Amino acid sequence: MNKTKRVHRSGKSLIRQMDKTCVPQDGIVIWHLGQAGVAVKTDEVICYFDPYLSDYVNTSGLAGLPGSWPRQFEPPLEPVQVANAGYVFITHDHLDHLDPVSVKGIDSASPDVRFICPAPAVSILRELGIAEKRIIPARAGVPLNEAGMDIMPIACKHEEYLVDENGDHAYLGYVVQSNGVTFYHAGDTILHRELIETLRAFSIDAAFLPINGGDFMRLDKGIVGNMGFREAADLAHLLQVDLVIPIHYDLFHFNADNPAYFVDYVYRNYPGQCFKMMVPGERMVYLAENDEE
Repeated sequence: MNKTKRVHRSGKSLIRQMDKTCVPQDGIVIWHLGQAGVAVKTDEVICYFDPYLSDYVNTSGLAGLPGSWPRQFEPPLEPVQVANAGYVFITHDHLDHLDPVSVKGIDSASPDVRFICPAPAVSILRELGIAEKRIIPARAGVPLNEAGMDIMPIACKHEEYLVDENGDHAYLGYVVQSNGVTFYHAGDTILHRELIETLRAFSIDAAFLPINGGDFMRLDKGIVGNMGFREAADLAHLLQVDLVIPIHYDLFHFNADNPAYFVDYVYRNYPGQCFKMMVPGERMVYLAENDEE
């Protein structure tokens, strides 16, 4: 029996498409990589967010979680194929977000890549052999500017805040402003009032939000929760986000949710809300609203 294809474009074909795609004015180009992984091209710089491009969680035995964690589909890219990365954004040190195989592979393949990660995760990148000059520590509320991108790290509650001895948050999301577009990658977080109020300071055009949720049974097994499909849609509505792209629901069969629930909830409660359910390896060109005549 043929396995159902779950990746739209992959490998060298995907890399060629990324390299050849032109970014329009007031726009970004997005590729979905599965789980929380996305690639965003803006102003001719390609940024990878939480690329999990291996089967390391399943094969390493280091996740500290019961059972096996096989991927439900092959990665659209092998790490050593990623020769076009300008930046890799890492939201936290869980292995499906900070994947040692992906980090080392991208570092070897992309000669000028730099890694933006929560300050508490810097030591992990060092241990993986990433040169100090390639590592940019991120701290909640402290802005960064890289390659024309204004970047604001946002503190996240992955169930709870996790702060080190220096007061630096281990769980971050990122608001990025570049080329006339403001987008938000939430990483892993639950929805809470402080997050809403922090994000209100930005006029977010596009948001990558987790929808896998959480529950007692998963938490009891050590699987930390995220916002669910209702909360992701509610957050987009509260912030008047133009476009929502759900993430973190498709890779692991027992830490997933049916994306149809998100679609149905939006249809019933926020019928004017734009969203896009992306297939791994799929490209999308997003243009920000421009009210100037």
